[in-house]
Amino acid sequence: MLEINIGATVESQGHEVGRVERVVLNRDSYEATHLVVKQGGLLHPRYLLMPFDWVAGSEHDRVRIDRADDEVAALPNFEMQHYVRLDQLDEEHARHPRSAIKPSDWINYVVPFVANAFGEPYHPPGVVVTDQLLSPSESAVNRGLPVESSDGHKVGEIHEVLLSESDWRLSGIIITRGFVLKHPMRVPADWVARIGRDRITLNRSRQQLEAWERQQGLH
Repeated sequence: MLEINIGATVESQGHEVGRVERVVLNRDSYEATHLVVKQGGLLHPRYLLMPFDWVAGSEHDRVRIDRADDEVAALPNFEMQHYVRLDQLDEEHARHPRSAIKPSDWINYVVPFVANAFGEPYHPPGVVVTDQLLSPSESAVNRGLPVESSDGHKVGEIHEVLLSESDWRLSGIIITRGFVLKHPMRVPADWVARIGRDRITLNRSRQQLEAWERQQGLH
């Protein structure tokens, strides 16, 4: 079994090349297709989309690959950004349902109106739209992603992803439960009903989950 700790160090040929930011899963087959690897600090981070077949091994806090630095540097960015006029946003979302506007990018909407008020030539306001480089059947699972029961209650948040070593399919997830005193809980893959962009939904109710948790002595 491969245990992918979101936040784990990614090492290649003995040195760190980044950290695991997300695990990309096919929503139909539950197979891992990529890792999103973060490079750099807070000011200028880069998020790389790395094929999962690069993974040579994984421990709790470390993922090992065996690739040259230039191969890692040549990986595509996980997110792409481009400017969209406000009157074209509906068309943009129709073409790219995954596209999103980050809160910090709304400054591109405000600035044109401020400039116009001071006599600058008018140009249509717009925003910077961010697209994820994923296929329609893929979802990127990040630490803290909400996990909901079948009856609509939040029952925890994603902490780790567990994969079968033979075929990279999801074998389970580790979620954190509780508010003040958080504790981990392993959820088998056959309890997962849906992997969405903003949450994972289980096929068990909150009551069923709590009953199983008591049986396991986890709560």
